[in-house]
Amino acid sequence: MKNFKNKNILITGGARGLGKQIAIEFASKGANIIICDLNESFFRPECFPENIKEITSYGVKCYGYCLDVTNYDKIQSVKNKIHSDLGKIDILVNNAGVVFGGDFLDTSIEKHKITYDVNVIGVINFLHIFLDDLINQQESHIINISSASGFTSLPGAASYASSKSALTNLSESLRIELKKKGYNHIGMTIVCTAFINTGMFNGIKEPTFIPMLSQQKISKKIIKAVKTGKLFVIEPGFVKLIPFIKSIFPRPIFDFLGSVLGGFKSMDFWEGHSKK
Repeated sequence: MKNFKNKNILITGGARGLGKQIAIEFASKGANIIICDLNESFFRPECFPENIKEITSYGVKCYGYCLDVTNYDKIQSVKNKIHSDLGKIDILVNNAGVVFGGDFLDTSIEKHKITYDVNVIGVINFLHIFLDDLINQQESHIINISSASGFTSLPGAASYASSKSALTNLSESLRIELKKKGYNHIGMTIVCTAFINTGMFNGIKEPTFIPMLSQQKISKKIIKAVKTGKLFVIEPGFVKLIPFIKSIFPRPIFDFLGSVLGGFKSMDFWEGHSKK
């Protein structure tokens, strides 16, 4: 997809962080923005115009809907409102996600379930409901925000890492299904990055060779990937080596490298949004 002017972009978790930055980048290209988020205060009438002014400054339309990505019926209802307000969507950005740091047994079962409900089921919900929009457009695209942790272990965030692995495999499987059905006009981009400076990973210790990433930089790379039809956005470059390293080194050596380089200790001091 080369031109985003007047395209309708739906972004889950678009009220802040990477989601909002993606919204700003698409708006700068002339796209209309639809933000779906759980943050009620973001959508208050007295706050919403101010919260989206950086988006609307580009002369585009921006609509917002407060919802929980795990609520299938609510999403269906919001879809009807979107069609009434703006029309069918052209690009779906599944960005909403959660992470709870802590050892597996120290993390409540409720938090484990929420992680999967938001990071996996939430994506499935939006895909299931909005795929017909994408199928019926001449050109459309799916952007799923996964994680580099989907390629490897992330002690201290086992549910998060495994949910992102599930999302990456879901994305690749769906891409092939759509291709088999002849829906070659639907592009797919899977974003697998290390830690981004959105606040979700406040307090983490950056592993060697894997610095904290800029959400502005990543959002620009995502837009470029959609334009060029690139399947994966993997950042930083070292992350691309992880599957190769896992395949050639015996497990004890891989575990040693993970400890020495800091990858297996990065979540030890996680704080996240709540403590900042």
